Amino acid sequence: MKTFTIILTFLVLVSGCASRNAFEQFNMSEEQELSANALQRSKIKLDDKVNGIVSVVYLNFVSPQEYKDGEYFYVYTYVKNRDYELRFLLNNKASVAAEELPSKNKFTELTSIDNEWSKYYLVRFAPQEDKLSFVCETGPYSSDTLKFEKDE
Repeated sequence: MKTFTIILTFLVLVSGCASRNAFEQFNMSEEQELSANALQRSKIKLDDKVNGIVSVVYLNFVSPQEYKDGEYFYVYTYVKNRDYELRFLLNNKASVAAEELPSKNKFTELTSIDNEWSKYYLVRFAPQEDKLSFVCETGPYSSDTLKFEKDE
């Protein structure tokens, strides 16, 4: 009888948690959940000298109906040394367009980040294969390769 009570208690505890996920406690919209899953970050560095940080959201994963004529990314960066221009590369190809956005923009709700000291961009690339390798460069500094996969 003791074993039965322990097993029953265990089953009740496990079954009570089975229908929940990590995002339910944060009151996030479906788009915010997708954005959190599609967000990657990297330091922008040269050897062991860090010049900034880049955060990238793959928008084709978040809103596939809206972003279908290319590869779209919401990028926000903080760079200490601003002597160099930012370059965005996808599979070693330069971006087709990179529009700088204000700190409060239509993507702010996706990440809840709108710092005045960061720079925000909507970056578009020509359509690519299934595996995507994103890199941000500024002069001699570059981010690690951020890997994304298309969900088709």
